[in-house]
Amino acid sequence: MYKDYITKLVKEIIKDKEIIVETPPKPNMGDYSVPCFTFKDENNKNPLEISKMIKENIKDEENIFSKIDVMGPYVNFYLNYDKVSNVIKDIINNKEYGSLNQGHNDALLIEHTSINPNAEPHMGRCRNSLIGDFLARLFAFTGYKVERHYFINDLGKKIALLVIGVEKYGLKDDSFKSILDVYVKISNDAKTDSSLEQQAFDYLEMVESGNEEMIGKFKLITDKCVKGQMKIFDDLDIYFDVFTHESDYVYNNYLTNILNKLDEKGKLRIDENGRNYVDLSGYDIPTKEPVLVLTRSNKTSLYPIKDIAYTMHKMDLNSTNNYIVLGEDQEVYMKQITATLDILGYKSPKLISYSYVLLDGDKMSTSNGTLVLVTDFMKALKDKIKIEFNNRNLECSDETLKVLTNACIKYTMLNVSKNKIVNFNFDNATSFQGESAIYILYSIVRINSILRNNKYNNVEIKLTDELEYKIVKDLIEFPSLVNDLLKTAEPVLLTKYIFNLTQKFSSYYEKVNISNIEDEQIKYSKLMLLEAIKIVLTNGLSILGIKTIEKM
Repeated sequence: MYKDYITKLVKEIIKDKEIIVETPPKPNMGDYSVPCFTFKDENNKNPLEISKMIKENIKDEENIFSKIDVMGPYVNFYLNYDKVSNVIKDIINNKEYGSLNQGHNDALLIEHTSINPNAEPHMGRCRNSLIGDFLARLFAFTGYKVERHYFINDLGKKIALLVIGVEKYGLKDDSFKSILDVYVKISNDAKTDSSLEQQAFDYLEMVESGNEEMIGKFKLITDKCVKGQMKIFDDLDIYFDVFTHESDYVYNNYLTNILNKLDEKGKLRIDENGRNYVDLSGYDIPTKEPVLVLTRSNKTSLYPIKDIAYTMHKMDLNSTNNYIVLGEDQEVYMKQITATLDILGYKSPKLISYSYVLLDGDKMSTSNGTLVLVTDFMKALKDKIKIEFNNRNLECSDETLKVLTNACIKYTMLNVSKNKIVNFNFDNATSFQGESAIYILYSIVRINSILRNNKYNNVEIKLTDELEYKIVKDLIEFPSLVNDLLKTAEPVLLTKYIFNLTQKFSSYYEKVNISNIEDEQIKYSKLMLLEAIKIVLTNGLSILGIKTIEKM
């Protein structure tokens, strides 16, 4: 908020230069600082002279700063806390504080998760869902009209193998575990029995040829899978608005039209095996050969051409605000898709990529069965939380347990830069102390308790403690932080902010006994400060997809 104000003031003096507003390393250096190293005018003034010149000419007509000082080549700004502490009232009167309505109700499309139907979601893929859900909530909070899309791969070789597996082994029940067990069995069978792969290709050819019986088998197993997936995502408070099937593009000549257009552009080729591929020569793609194979030798479609068709459809729906979340292992593939779309005259969605997840040092995969399912992981985490509560002689209702489980997963997974590896540690994730969701939620419970036991009236804010000034400064910065989230798509900026604000509250809680304060203006000011902290923490957590609890 005030960084933008400082930038505006300095730009009135220093023309055509990038203004950088920093936070000084020490409190005695002010609240904000502008380095002048890169400023140089026609008179060749050195940075120290320029910093003095800025101080002498700056016009703080809103009286935001109590002092503007020069320290070497820096201009330091000291907030006028008697003035800016009114942000506390602004927050209390605006429960959506933090949003600057950047979206202006513009439509925004985001696709995330879109896992293969052949397996239950596991913790490795869950990072996609959590980042995608964070972004969707962030966009919605900042005024975009968000539509969450999910692409169902209902025609791939894996689904064909799963259909064969169900025919061979049957299903114990309709649970994901039963479906996954069958898929692992048939995948292992296919490693030693090459006829199963050929049978899968035959099934796919039957589906793409319009065989209604085979289409029905594919649809039945796919629908069971997706239904089970959505139940798990419901447990995580993650949901989707639009579901699109690969098969939607097979029966209406959509794929044929893409091949014809690539041929018209002179980019369609046929390899020695009879497969269609697109020639991506001239595009900067780090692959051995600049090609993307689109069909098998029998001309049945491969996933990329259906993905291209789907992406074209998404870009037709929204060519301006369009996002996709993928793992870092898909970055090269996405460059191939983007290049093909360019040939076809289409833009591509903005890619948000992320690194993988480690549990006890192991990466997870689907086909070989070496994975940790989200449902199993959530159960283990619930058991760990119960132990933590029992150790403290605290009760935990089923509803509270569900909120805490989700909070521990989301906060821990999002508290790492998306391009770094997550190594999930159960002890850290469920701790009542340190950088954890439970610590943060417990702090909000403490605020709730204080506010229940101490009512306040609206008064002119009067702060009396240095720590209160630090908290107010954090509150002031929340809208700027949210704006930075839009620019970076980095949830870790928000988790760190929430934790740092919570730490300041904890120090304040230990230091100040509000109930014993006799001066009403001071007491009510402190209670209003707590109300503002609660609102900002709640808004920040809601962007992460984390609910709060009233009592613990």
